[in-house]
Amino acid sequence: MIFHSPAKLNLYLHIKQKYQDGFHEIDSLFVRINLYDIITVSDAPGSDIKRNGDLSYLKKDDLCYKAALALKQKSDCNFGCSVTLKKRIPIGAGLGGGSSNAATVLKGLNKLWNLRYTREDLKIIAKEIGADVPFFIEEANCFGTGIGENLIAISDSEFLPKYYVILTPNIKVSTALIFENFQLTKQHFLRPKISENEKVDILSLQKPFFTFGCNDLESTVVSLFPEISRYLQSMKNIAGKFGIPVESCRMSGSGSTIFCGLPTKENALSFKNMLCNSLKKDLREKKLAIHVSELFN
Repeated sequence: MIFHSPAKLNLYLHIKQKYQDGFHEIDSLFVRINLYDIITVSDAPGSDIKRNGDLSYLKKDDLCYKAALALKQKSDCNFGCSVTLKKRIPIGAGLGGGSSNAATVLKGLNKLWNLRYTREDLKIIAKEIGADVPFFIEEANCFGTGIGENLIAISDSEFLPKYYVILTPNIKVSTALIFENFQLTKQHFLRPKISENEKVDILSLQKPFFTFGCNDLESTVVSLFPEISRYLQSMKNIAGKFGIPVESCRMSGSGSTIFCGLPTKENALSFKNMLCNSLKKDLREKKLAIHVSELFN
């Protein structure tokens, strides 16, 4: 059985407070994009979990393996399986590749082993693997609160930009490092928040460009990685030439990926070409990658 495991962007990311257990309360909008890894799950003799393909981590740190093991333990089944991963999503780029892979393995093995767990059942298991994993179980664009596990699925995504110019520097950013250096201030508590009770006033966001909120981790990341600051400024310069609000250029997650959402494919391709031209030396030296993506269906 073959599955696509999509990347995500945080269209905004507000940090509200730090919990006693060390995790942070967030308020964010997660969207899935059509940059994806490919995961194949199949039966295997015995009861072992076999790993194949692009193995970037030791077994104990591999979220695909953790997901398969968690599902076996939850279901108390004795099935074996083979999980093959073909990586396309950059690692350490704020795109949620590992979390997406874990969720895809949970969903894939649930089908392969005919366990018949519901989406809510899988989200409970997913939360134990990682804060972003439940989002990828949801299979929809979502507002997320708590540590990211409280999700409000968006049934109509028409207000979202459909196309995204995505710049990923060849820089792996550690989420733990960023949060270690992040400083909460009073202004973080005062950030505009889309309330769980109010759901969302879609009409207030329905504009050609997404400019609501910001990414609170961005200033920390660019202070630690000046090259990301330079790339972000280049993107904002292109936005200015297009008449696009510079606030629509921002970072995803804890970095290193930055992006700009645009309403049409033509806009996105023109923007990408200008950005590539402005950073052609960095592209030639393979310091970054730039591509156009769209919302994942």
